[in-house]
Amino acid sequence: MNITEEEEIKKEFQLERVILFSDAVFAIIITIMVLEIKLPEGLRHAERKEIRHALLELAPRLFGYVTAFFFVGMFWVKHLKIFSYLKDYSNALIVWNLVFLFFISLFPFAVSTMTGSLGPGSAIGLFIYFNVIAFSILAQSLLTRYLIKHAGTLCIKPQQIETNLKWKVQRLNFITIPLLYAYVTACTYYEVNTQFVSVGFIIWALSLARARRAYYPGDTNDEPLIRRLFASRKRRKAVAVETADRA
Repeated sequence: MNITEEEEIKKEFQLERVILFSDAVFAIIITIMVLEIKLPEGLRHAERKEIRHALLELAPRLFGYVTAFFFVGMFWVKHLKIFSYLKDYSNALIVWNLVFLFFISLFPFAVSTMTGSLGPGSAIGLFIYFNVIAFSILAQSLLTRYLIKHAGTLCIKPQQIETNLKWKVQRLNFITIPLLYAYVTACTYYEVNTQFVSVGFIIWALSLARARRAYYPGDTNDEPLIRRLFASRKRRKAVAVETADRA
């Protein structure tokens, strides 16, 4: 084995360590969040009414875990896709990845704060939760931007990296996230009902979905799994009908 082969094996091993470390962080975060969902002590011999009340008290934590699991899962899928194009790494890439993982690691704190303080007249917990989501999105966008700028040395198929990572859509986060941040800040400052805060999230998500269809009209890889399954089923039916007509 020559020196070049040894360097390639060492590089591949170190890159694998970076990926495994990132996956471990995601797994630990999800585990920590689910540990927050537990019934209080002393319900073994409690009456049905007390158990029902305890379950109702637990519902916000369960809802917070479900939403946080969705966001953390979404970040992990994008992180997996980003790192699937790497053939090498740099110190700056490690730093940007650690910055991203730092904000992801704040999800357990954000969920516990939101579920513990959220109410009709208090949106500070939701504001903290939004901050964690917003900074995680921005950190992942910065990680993607660095990867695209150095695609020639870090990535396989560098010419296709912008299209594969949907960079035209991701870079909109540098505009939409500050606007959404301003909206949520205003809602928190003026103590607007928390239901109106979710309107901003819905508009933001729909705007990105529309931009994705506009920039990449023929790409269905980022559509929801259920929609892709039904689309595949329709295509199979169409092919079957066409084959039967020819027969």
